[in-house]
Parts: sequence; C-alpha cells; structure tokens
Amino acid sequence: MTGIAFIGFLLLLVAFVVHVSRSQMPDPARSKGQAWILGVIGVLMIFVGSIAGAFTQVPAGYRAVLMRFGAVQGMLGEGIHFIVPGVNSVELVEVRTQKEESTATAASRDLQTVSTSLALNFRVDPAKVGELYQKVGTQYKSRIIDPAVQESVKVVTSRYSAEDLIRNRAQVKMEVEAEITKRLGAYNLIVEPSGLSITNFDFSPEFNKAIEAKQVAQQQSEQQKYVLAQAQLEQQTDIARAKGKAEAAKLNAEALRAQGGSLVIAREWITKWDGKLPQVGGGNNGYMIDIKSLMDSASEGRPGR
Repeated sequence: MTGIAFIGFLLLLVAFVVHVSRSQMPDPARSKGQAWILGVIGVLMIFVGSIAGAFTQVPAGYRAVLMRFGAVQGMLGEGIHFIVPGVNSVELVEVRTQKEESTATAASRDLQTVSTSLALNFRVDPAKVGELYQKVGTQYKSRIIDPAVQESVKVVTSRYSAEDLIRNRAQVKMEVEAEITKRLGAYNLIVEPSGLSITNFDFSPEFNKAIEAKQVAQQQSEQQKYVLAQAQLEQQTDIARAKGKAEAAKLNAEALRAQGGSLVIAREWITKWDGKLPQVGGGNNGYMIDIKSLMDSASEGRPGR
C-alpha cells in the first residue's frame, strides 16, 4: 500500500468514527457533512494511491526483482511496469559498474606482514539479478566481495617473498584478479576487464629499514666497482704506455746495431741541436759528427741517406 492510499484509509476511518458519534456532538448535521467529506476524500486517496501503486519505475542502470508475497517471481528491466498492489513488490538492484575499495593484510612467503590496498571495479550480471537476490540479497559487497578479496590476496601473497611482491607487481595483480574473478563468478558478480588495481603495498617498519639498508649497500658496492674499474683502466693504460716505450727503445737499439747506425745517432743529434757548436771535441775532426763521412756516404748511396 502506498503512502497516499494509507492516508486515504486513515481518513475513511476518521469519517466512520465521526459518523458513528455524530449524535453525541453539538451539531449532528454539521458532523454528518464533515464525515461525508472525509469519506469522499479518503476513497479518492485510496483510489489514486492504488492506481499509483499499480505501477513501478525501474531507472536506468538498475534491474528490479519482482516478488509476490515476498517470493521472487522474476526480474523487471528499465522503464515503467504494472504490478498488483498488495500482492507484488519490487527490489531495485544496480547493474552498472561499481567500485569497491578494501585493504587486505596477509603474510608473504618469507613471513613478512604485507598490507595491500586494492580497488575493484565490478558489476552484477543483469540476467542473474533474481538469483543473486535469492542467494545473497542486496548486501553482496560486505557478504561476498570483501571476503573474496581478502582471501584472494592471502592466497597469492603467500606465493611470493616480500621483495618479489614489489618486483613482480604486475604478475601479482594478474593472479589476485584471477582469484577474485573465479570466486565472484559463483555469485553472478562480474569483474570488469583489468578491473583490479593494487594501489599500495605496505610492509612493517623493520622490513622497510632492511630494504633501505640493502639499497644503500648496493649503491656503495656499485661505487666501489666503478672505482676499481677506473684503477684497472689506468693500470692498463700505464702498461700500454710502458710497452710502447720499450718497443721504441728496442727498435732504436736494432737501428744502432744495423749498418749505418752512426747515421741514426747523427740524425738524432741534428734534431736536438740548438745551433751552438759543441765545446767538447770528438771524432777524427775534433767534432762529435764526422761531416766528411756523412758526405761520402751520401755520394756512395749508403744507408742513412
């Protein structure tokens, strides 16, 4: 019974009381007229309320569970529908995509406590609204979705160490989503494609400190590797430079031992000469270089030309 029809029923009841007790009132004729007016208004309100109660409107994005004396009879789609007042009733169920946020606490494979924050996008299967209402009712978020999310996170988290949860975030998300999809599917609740988001992994303060210390140690190790590589490079450079000098000395020694070695010495002397005559004599002519020998060698085509 709608509110209008209920008020009309009350007016009819008041009109009946006034009509019965009019003889005890100071003005029975007036009381009779008032009772008649109240009765007419009550009948009209009951009629209008009954007509209004015979129709129900299902808004966009919803389905209505049609019940007869409380028993599920079927489902009504969007729009206006006729029902029998007092016999039929309806319960609206949203079938649009909905969002449920939750936090699940579980233990990792290495027994670290992990708190996971998730956001799940799901919807009710429009064709199975009546079945869902029969099994669960309208409180499916608290009765089905939240427990399914909690259990799925615990199952998947136990497969990974705490560090692996961070490294393999995408894989963990896929496995948790698959677990939730399987569990909710039994109740005609559909997880949207890529409908799960892991917004955060939160670990114990002790684990966070251990991770920070490990990162610092890794950075120091990388720095030491860089310093060692630089030292090795400098060492290799020095070795190569020393080998080059030794090879050059070897070639010079071989040139000195070969025929015309005196010309090599003369050329080096000329290259380094500053234009001043030496003060200490040497050789056949009193000089360090025998100019006459150089000229004779050049004219005869000897090596060193």
